[in-house]
Amino acid sequence: MDQLGKELTTADEAGARRLVELMALVLQGSLLVRHCPPYVADAFCASRLATDQGGWGHAFGTLPAGLDTAAITSRATPALP
Repeated sequence: MDQLGKELTTADEAGARRLVELMALVLQGSLLVRHCPPYVADAFCASRLATDQGGWGHAFGTLPAGLDTAAITSRATPALP
């Protein structure tokens, strides 16, 4: 990730917390890409790692258009007996 590389070379003491947060998000994204359905990983990466939209949103409802939100909702909703 380009942003992580930039932070690694330019972070000072004040930027260390931001750097660690970004490293944790990159690790989370890589684990989701390897172990979750693509629609879950895509949503996480788009909402937490995308830099083309000025960063990410930490609030619900900040996912960009085009993600498979129906599949995410279905996965999170338990089946009724």
